[in-house]
Amino acid sequence: MTTREGSLEAPKRHPIDWKNPDFYSETSLNQELERVFDICHGCRRCVNLCTAFPRLFDLIDESTTGELDGVNKNQFWEVVDRCYLCDMCFMTKCPYVPPHEWNIDFPHLMLRAKSVKYKRQGAGFRDKLLSSTDLMGKLATIPVVVQTVNAVNKAPAARKLMDSVLGIHAERKLPEYATRKFRSNAQFNPSFPVIDGTRTPGKVAIYATCYINYNEPGIGHDLLKILAHNEIPTCLVEKEVCCGMPKLELGDLDTVEKLKNKNIPPLLKLAREGYAILSAVPSCTLMYKQELPLLFPEDETVQAVAAAMFDPFEYLALRNQDKLLRTDFKKPLGTVAYHIPCHQRVQNIGKKTRDILQLIPETTINTVERCSGHDGTWGVKSEHFADSMKIGRPVFKQMAASDPDYISSDCAIAGRHIEQGIGKSKAQKLHPLTLLRMAYDADSTPQSADDLTPVTQSTPTEKYMTKITRDDLLTLEAYAKIRNDFRVQVMAHKKTRKIPLGENITLIFEDALTIRYQIQEMLYVERIFQEDEILHELETYTPLIPDGHNWKATMLIEYPDPAERAARLADLIGIEDKVWIRIAEHTPVYAIADEDLERENSEKTSAVHFLRFELTSEMIQSLHRDAALSLGVDHPAYQASIDKLDNDIRVSLLKDLSGA
Repeated sequence: MTTREGSLEAPKRHPIDWKNPDFYSETSLNQELERVFDICHGCRRCVNLCTAFPRLFDLIDESTTGELDGVNKNQFWEVVDRCYLCDMCFMTKCPYVPPHEWNIDFPHLMLRAKSVKYKRQGAGFRDKLLSSTDLMGKLATIPVVVQTVNAVNKAPAARKLMDSVLGIHAERKLPEYATRKFRSNAQFNPSFPVIDGTRTPGKVAIYATCYINYNEPGIGHDLLKILAHNEIPTCLVEKEVCCGMPKLELGDLDTVEKLKNKNIPPLLKLAREGYAILSAVPSCTLMYKQELPLLFPEDETVQAVAAAMFDPFEYLALRNQDKLLRTDFKKPLGTVAYHIPCHQRVQNIGKKTRDILQLIPETTINTVERCSGHDGTWGVKSEHFADSMKIGRPVFKQMAASDPDYISSDCAIAGRHIEQGIGKSKAQKLHPLTLLRMAYDADSTPQSADDLTPVTQSTPTEKYMTKITRDDLLTLEAYAKIRNDFRVQVMAHKKTRKIPLGENITLIFEDALTIRYQIQEMLYVERIFQEDEILHELETYTPLIPDGHNWKATMLIEYPDPAERAARLADLIGIEDKVWIRIAEHTPVYAIADEDLERENSEKTSAVHFLRFELTSEMIQSLHRDAALSLGVDHPAYQASIDKLDNDIRVSLLKDLSGA
């Protein structure tokens, strides 16, 4: 009787029995490794996927017997260490995956082996460091420290030292750390009406991920803009820590459980409230969709979160099927070389990113569906760098073949790896979410000096800009030509944004025009022309632009006499939290102050504060129905209020709000 190869049934992954003491038995593990390795030796279909299989076959071919029994069992670890759990052998090659009777799940066997190794000897300093993404992000993004970290990561001498001491390859391009974290600057809008589809919830919660929060927050901001463009109410997950994927790949399953216990409660609350939970990093999405449910199969809370978790483009594609996705694209993208990362393919959602990008007119998507070879921290390590570049070589070649305008991958780390492998190219590396945001956004095209004409007061119903992109900023030379006229117009505009509260406090309500002026002036006065410094100014000031559901203001405490000012600032500690706005019969809204940094101490407050007034959709609707608007400050040492604003000021402020 022969054993059939393959199956007409869908592949099935079994729960991981990691709490069973036998899971960590080296004798039992070696027996299973021998069983599976012998089947792999007889098949050899996976030889071209990664370096784990070629190493296994070399060990067998070079052994004294030419069979698996001639391989020293200690050498099995050479195979285990080369597996980075991409899951492609299970997904695309192996004909013996469950429900086949041979029950081969090579990646999960490698996970078991890594767990046994970790339980036996732990991990080295480098591996613990690289897998502690939250801790690394928090430390590296401390002001001043972040610039130092980024500089060190680019310095050849420092990189050689990191190579020799830590085992982080000197040639690997490392992601920079952001000066402003995503979560503390995310501009989300919860005020849109909820429109559920047949296939999709009508409201979204964003699980930021360590990478988006600390390394590339722009990807998260672009996702928020896409959701806002589609008028989908959005919030952030209230609390989050690392998803646990780096610790899973290390074999540290106990820490995976600890992280799960911190993440699941706030995610479960959102899932039960009917939110779709989106994560812009495929590995994190996969962790909640597949790995945690297999590690904790009896935990109903984990299963509920898994059911609510979506890849962003999976969600957008389903919204499109529900006829709820806007396709009013304004900017073609030309030719895009797009790579599907392994951890997205494993989710079994199809080519959803490609499908959405193909909706953009005058855009050609050339799709590459092959492992790039980086995989999390694996390709960073000195001993694996050469292999990661070798594995990625076919991807680099295919991505460059079409001479694309953009190279893109849902995995930002894979995108950077591909960019490094391609080398010099005209193509710009951008995340698919950034490309989609650009296609929606007519303002993302470059502007000339003639385009920098501020909105005047002659058309009260006209809305001001609600965002600033890099392309909105002029060069120093172009700005110099229009600076005087621009300043006159901005000063006239500010008159409709400035509200005095008593004799010594002034609120200046910011919008895209006032912030744009502030950035251009900063660049001009400081003679800033380096790209990274320009982006830093954008990241610093753009969070001061209102989001459609709030007002944002600069609060100035002004006393001309220095001695009096010092005395009064000591008396006015906490005043920034006592500024309020009231809309008709609604409860007063008190300012959320100084979210970027603390501006007071135990001795005095600052003369300048940045305030945010968060409004509900009911308040906004009331304002548009001409509800009364008043504001004031109520501090033991300073009280002032205004019962009715000038009409020009009211009209100007209402333009900041959705539905104007």
